[in-house]
Amino acid sequence: MAYEPELEPDEKLALQIAFKVSEKAAAFNFAVSDQALYWPATKAFAVSDATYFKRLRNDEISEVCVRRLPPYGLWVVAVLMVLAGLATAYFMFTPLINHEPGEHRVSGWPIAIVVGGILLPFAARGRLGLEVRTHDNKFRWKPPLVVDSDSKQKIQATFDEIIAACEESGLRVTRN
Repeated sequence: MAYEPELEPDEKLALQIAFKVSEKAAAFNFAVSDQALYWPATKAFAVSDATYFKRLRNDEISEVCVRRLPPYGLWVVAVLMVLAGLATAYFMFTPLINHEPGEHRVSGWPIAIVVGGILLPFAARGRLGLEVRTHDNKFRWKPPLVVDSDSKQKIQATFDEIIAACEESGLRVTRN
């Protein structure tokens, strides 16, 4: 298996997860032991499997943080969705309003895109991400954007497990 942590002889594994919120989303693999944290990584050149666990010793890690993700990028996407949906609807309905001759095709997709653009900022509100800071690097995981409460609870439970395992391992943990 690609994500199998290679433990030292006296090392004990505290947590190993393969988090997958849905069939379409890629799995997030993560492990914590009493001496190290294992982060998923990909090799640049590999003969067989390019995925592996990058071992970060506890003395290399300065902080493990669960923080709110900034929603600004999703706000921009939402505005673009609303504008694109309105423009498409305008150009789709203009021939009908002007009574131009011929057949005209009408679709519900532009309205659906407008509604999706309006709802996207509400779905992005309060979204959390995991960040592991070392002395010279940052590792980040942004879980997939979900709208149903079961998936949000599953993500929150996974963060709680990770935080508990990191605290048990003696790492500095913060929640923003």
